[in-house]
Amino acid sequence: MRKWHARGLGTCLVMLITTLPSARAMSDDRSDTDGPSQEETVAFIKDTWEACATMHSGWQRMTAKDGTLWHVDRMAKVEVVVIPPSKLRLVTRQNERRRLSGLLEIQRPEEIIQELNLDALSPTVSPERAGQDAALYGIRLHCARVACVTEWVASLVLPGKPVHDLKTGKVAVTRLDELVYENRAPQNTPEERKGEAYIPVCDNVALESLSKAFTHAIIKSGGRKPLF
Repeated sequence: MRKWHARGLGTCLVMLITTLPSARAMSDDRSDTDGPSQEETVAFIKDTWEACATMHSGWQRMTAKDGTLWHVDRMAKVEVVVIPPSKLRLVTRQNERRRLSGLLEIQRPEEIIQELNLDALSPTVSPERAGQDAALYGIRLHCARVACVTEWVASLVLPGKPVHDLKTGKVAVTRLDELVYENRAPQNTPEERKGEAYIPVCDNVALESLSKAFTHAIIKSGGRKPLF
């Protein structure tokens, strides 16, 4: 009887030891799917940009790659459209003013539409901060495969204002909703395929939250890091 108990105990120990690695592996696999669902995460991404509303950086000092000093003022608003099961359309209306040492000013109002599938993106998301006060916030999404982002861009103008005065900063843009398309809507312009997408963000809290949310949503959708 004792021999049977010893033999049975030994068999149980062997089974326990051999099943531990597979149980641990199953636990690790489940860890990738823990947390909010993809639908909840995408809804959070959409709601975060809605809460940002119209973003305004104020004048920020920046140094260009050639060493010249610019002052940049950016106003932007982002709308997120969810296209099930895992596609996003990001519509960014923005105006960026650039001033070079008080001598030259360039103003560029435009609307950008970016469409991307979450499962084609890398979960490695880049939060970016620029300007002397680090007040130019933005998030950069990278394709796991080449050119997974479709982008359309359309120039915007102020009705009744000379285009030259607008683009040289003589006429300032104070409200994004006053702008209209210069020629045609973005969807009617030639599309461009890109390997990444950059989207403005309102502040550091939203930037950190969106970075984590995008990483989670991309993993949920089956996105993987590039092989090389």
